[in-house]
Amino acid sequence: MTAALPLLVALAAGLGAWLSARAVWRRRDVKRWPQAEAVVTASEVVAVRTQGARREHQESPPRYQARIAVTLRVEGRDYHTDNARFDAPPLFARRERAEAYLADYPQGRRLTLRYRPDDPRCAQFGEAAIPWQRLGLSGFLALMALLALFVSFR
Repeated sequence: MTAALPLLVALAAGLGAWLSARAVWRRRDVKRWPQAEAVVTASEVVAVRTQGARREHQESPPRYQARIAVTLRVEGRDYHTDNARFDAPPLFARRERAEAYLADYPQGRRLTLRYRPDDPRCAQFGEAAIPWQRLGLSGFLALMALLALFVSFR
């Protein structure tokens, strides 16, 4: 069983590296996506529970998602979407910060968003930047997978 452990680690790390790299790869063409005007139809702060350290069965404090819903007009057709379709809505440790973020997105505000040409409901909110942290995570996990494979075949 212990001989299989490095292979399991390699498999898990390799899968994690692939999933993380896939998310980075999805972002590569965002700056080339077409743009369209959108109108904010709703915004809300949602408390979510995150997985945290489970010391003594304590629950982690909630985090607050800033969700924004819009109607996007593409080629004469309206699409209803939100900021969770492409990227996750931003998370905040304090409700006040999430509310301050949403203050910039009142109902009726007009925005210019980039949307995926084959599915306009997948829209990019904010800057289309390369997620360097996720790219670093991909590299780290790939390295761990290679090291675990090396150990398993030694």
